[in-house]
Amino acid sequence: MDGLVFVDKSYLSEVNDDMLYAFDILLDPFGKSELVCDFPDEAWETVQPRETKPIREFCGQGKMIIWLVDGEKKEGSFEKSNEIPDSPKWLHLPTGKLLAVKASELIQCLAYPELEMETVFELEVEGGWYAIWNRGIDEIMYCRKTPSNSIFSNIQEVY
Repeated sequence: MDGLVFVDKSYLSEVNDDMLYAFDILLDPFGKSELVCDFPDEAWETVQPRETKPIREFCGQGKMIIWLVDGEKKEGSFEKSNEIPDSPKWLHLPTGKLLAVKASELIQCLAYPELEMETVFELEVEGGWYAIWNRGIDEIMYCRKTPSNSIFSNIQEVY
């Protein structure tokens, strides 16, 4: 499993070791990695929601969006729209420096800062809130606007 991450570069400094560990666990929804060994007497269905709480809360504040994918390379588009219907995904870009990167790459490079991060793309936009709408992982649109609610659904499984 891997994922596609959207985040403002300014938020990377807030991601600590506990969040990176939670992120690793998030990328293993079925308990197929060696991480299950850290919880030998617990069911993964119990462990996974509990241990991913830090990264889920971070995303729930609009600081990051994660699409969990099966690891296959996918081509897609990321386009600006003048209007997006009410969206459950909202991204706060205070500096307007949007980073799109594979989740595994982000985890590795934040854990080992001496590594150079390979990004999917980087984009400079006007700072503020953005509604993000997608159809699968291959069609993503964004629109600058004020959030219509305070509950964001910023983690999505796309298989």
